[in-house]
Amino acid sequence: MLFAAALIVRDEETNLPPCLASLAGVVDAIHVYDTGSVDATVSVASGLGAHVTRGRWDDDFATARNTAEEGWTADWILSVDADHRCVVPDPARLRSLLATTDADVCRVEIDNAHDELPYTHNEARIYRAGRVRWLGRVHERLVTLGGTRPRTADLPRDAIVLDHRGYADRRQRVAKSVRNADLARRMLTEATSPAQVARTMLDLGRSLVGAGLLQDAVDTFESLRELFPRTPEWLQATDFLARVVLAAGMDDICLGLTAQLREAGAPKPYCDWLAAQALAQLGDVATAAALLDGVTEVVDTAGRRPDPRVLAELRELVGRLAETSFTGAEARLGNLAESELQQSGWAGTET
Repeated sequence: MLFAAALIVRDEETNLPPCLASLAGVVDAIHVYDTGSVDATVSVASGLGAHVTRGRWDDDFATARNTAEEGWTADWILSVDADHRCVVPDPARLRSLLATTDADVCRVEIDNAHDELPYTHNEARIYRAGRVRWLGRVHERLVTLGGTRPRTADLPRDAIVLDHRGYADRRQRVAKSVRNADLARRMLTEATSPAQVARTMLDLGRSLVGAGLLQDAVDTFESLRELFPRTPEWLQATDFLARVVLAAGMDDICLGLTAQLREAGAPKPYCDWLAAQALAQLGDVATAAALLDGVTEVVDTAGRRPDPRVLAELRELVGRLAETSFTGAEARLGNLAESELQQSGWAGTET
């Protein structure tokens, strides 16, 4: 089995050495497609043993990833970016899992460093060459050659994990989110079906949150909710909207949106976690504490999991507040407590 890694890069001379080092012993070959670097990216990649091809950036991640595969063969491809670090405790076990699965696409867990809140999510990153292709200018995804959903399996965390560091720095995160929002707006003008419009509007809203353009994000999520009620995109847009208004201190609105999430089948522990934060900020600390008692893990409507320490810190803060008596006008939390609660929440992330 020929297992190769594929990267699309531009101006990544600093990130490439640790990324490529993490692939040593995991893959048989590394292919780097450069989209117009002006730094030493090409020479660094070549010097580290990667096969490098050069092209141009045309504002389309899917096109770049598909072009990166042209002219070479592999049985399985691991798609990584320069800001990823690959962690594979047992490469032989990973290969064994790939050799025995009937799936064409495998999702892996990605640990995301983030300037606001670290989180983990699953993403399709390993796939059979020639069976699928990338689709979408931004937040690209793998589809069959006919454009349908491919057969997909999840690889266990002890087989492979990707460590993503691209959003650890706030300035980089904002810059990438602004870029992604621009690409999503272009995709909206090119969408040919209601499903594409809904997905792209969700991607646009997510990117606007990451860029800090919160009012634009709210407007986008509200439009999506109106146009595509009770769809998977509606559910995620409602989720993001609830977190945005929670961070803004609009606690009653957050509770209303959380009730909608519950009705639509969102995970109960996640809804309890959201509601607990809003209730605590409203001064109903006892109810907030009771809700948190039943929460052992937080998983949002898209399967993203914030760092477990976030839940522990929130429970500790609410517990401290519950031990203090507030009456009358004092029932509203103090500014410091509100700030701590909002920081312990999850206003929104870019994936």
